[in-house]
Amino acid sequence: MATYCMSRGHTPYAIHNGFSGLARHESVRSINWLDIEGWTSRGGSELGTNRTTPQEADIGMIAYYFDKYQFDGLVIVGGFEAFVSLHQLEQARKDYPAFRIPMTLIPATISNNVPGTEYSLGSDTCLNSLMKYCDIVKQSASSTRGRAFVVEVQGGNSGYIATMAQLACGAQASYVPEEGIPLEQLDMDIENLKQSFTLASGKSKSGKLILKSENASKVLTTDVIAQIITDEAQGRFDAKTAVPGHVQQGSLPSPMDRTRATRLAVKAVQFIEEKQEVTKPTRFLENFDPLDSEVSATASIVGVKRSHLRFASIRQVYDFETSLVTRMPKHIHWQDTREVADLLVGRTKLAL
Repeated sequence: MATYCMSRGHTPYAIHNGFSGLARHESVRSINWLDIEGWTSRGGSELGTNRTTPQEADIGMIAYYFDKYQFDGLVIVGGFEAFVSLHQLEQARKDYPAFRIPMTLIPATISNNVPGTEYSLGSDTCLNSLMKYCDIVKQSASSTRGRAFVVEVQGGNSGYIATMAQLACGAQASYVPEEGIPLEQLDMDIENLKQSFTLASGKSKSGKLILKSENASKVLTTDVIAQIITDEAQGRFDAKTAVPGHVQQGSLPSPMDRTRATRLAVKAVQFIEEKQEVTKPTRFLENFDPLDSEVSATASIVGVKRSHLRFASIRQVYDFETSLVTRMPKHIHWQDTREVADLLVGRTKLAL
């Protein structure tokens, strides 16, 4: 993004450690070509991460620094907290003219739970790491032959990672926060495991996996599910737990994440350039109208919808497409994928 900015004649600034870094330490500086050399192929965040929103950090101080450095546009990269932060900045435009600039959010979180997009940067890299982990665990299970593994998957309140990993790894079942873990469903899945091991008769080398999102249930934890399966198996097979933990978050970016990050960054900079003619006349208006749809649209999320990049107004998405309680979009776009993943392994689903 910074490279494209400089190629267009702009001066990019980097804010380190999020909004709290700006409000508390004025951690902002301009960056040049040498500062960002090699960033594309690195994982993590070179600028640091922080979950603090502008209101929590001191939104007045943030406005002061925006005005001091005369920012003409803002690109936020992050997950649900970044989504909320963009909403807070857009809402504060009436009181702080410094925020009357084009602002856009590039979704980046392994949970892929940002409303307004079907894809967040980092989710594909996470899936690649998790798939490699599950393949190794599955190989261990197949060597033992009479063993299943219950793998705990990250993702917060989102079942995206568990669903896609089930499809990629051929897991017998996946439990996600959107559905919870009904006892009847758990019983059906255990019966399915019994049938699978009975039909294999120790000859099949196909390992058995069950994936559980960490927030799918507070009571039926990964250890508890593994113990229940072992008890119900009555010696015919057993179940062990496998917790990849932060292995899912650490890896070099996948080719898809790298290419999409570049596309999203270029689109974000172009958005800021195009919206200057809308925001500049409003910067110092006393009768500023925050409800003006054209002005409101200058604070948007740049996301992926199917195979296309689309901008969506933060006000529209926040007010009508977001479940703030669960920190999720109201429409679960990966639900159809769950049905396919269950169908391919012959899983019987409980009618909800």
